[in-house]
Amino acid sequence: MRTVRRVSLVETATDEIREQILTGIWPVGSRIPPESALSETLQVSRASVREAIRALVHAGLLETRQGDGTFVVSDDDSAVALRRRLERAELTHVTQVRQGLDVIAARQAARHRTDAQLAAIEAALARRRAALAAHEDEAFTAADADFHVLVAEASANPVLADIYRSLSTALRAELRRAACLDTATAAPTDPHHLLVEAIRERDQAAAVDAAVKLLAGHVRDLALPLDD
Repeated sequence: MRTVRRVSLVETATDEIREQILTGIWPVGSRIPPESALSETLQVSRASVREAIRALVHAGLLETRQGDGTFVVSDDDSAVALRRRLERAELTHVTQVRQGLDVIAARQAARHRTDAQLAAIEAALARRRAALAAHEDEAFTAADADFHVLVAEASANPVLADIYRSLSTALRAELRRAACLDTATAAPTDPHHLLVEAIRERDQAAAVDAAVKLLAGHVRDLALPLDD
């Protein structure tokens, strides 16, 4: 009987914490209250709170950082599941999916982007160029992945943006495998530069053209058989 009661308290604590996350009371990036405060607020033991946090870490909504606390890393259970599926996917399959998504994201970003979103995309491109000049592989990969996510977020399509955020880890793996730092250029003919120009000018056709050229470069560097 005692075991049944303990499980119920853990489940209650888990549901309460998840609700705080899903409703945005604790947004992504925020640190949740410490165990002692949660125990008092939820009226359950610290052991129950600890088990609830462990369950939500396993679910991908929370992340515990040693010496710094527990942080919200996702507010969508389904997005977590998709991200984990993508992390296990073959790069060929991820790139095939991107063939369609990149074109849509580019066209819609050129049509719907705000000035703030354009500034964020330009900043990501600037970070990419700086990392390229310094030959900093991790910084380059992070900036390149951020660039694509920001373009998707500028599309005014929340579903597309969510998919690209979930794709972020797979994108980074793809960029590392392609050794993009070795083949990248900061020249005006770089498709990244052309895509930003098209988005700035709200030229949807040019944005699509740049997106196609950009992905063709990835396919070439990865030597993937995308016609299968």
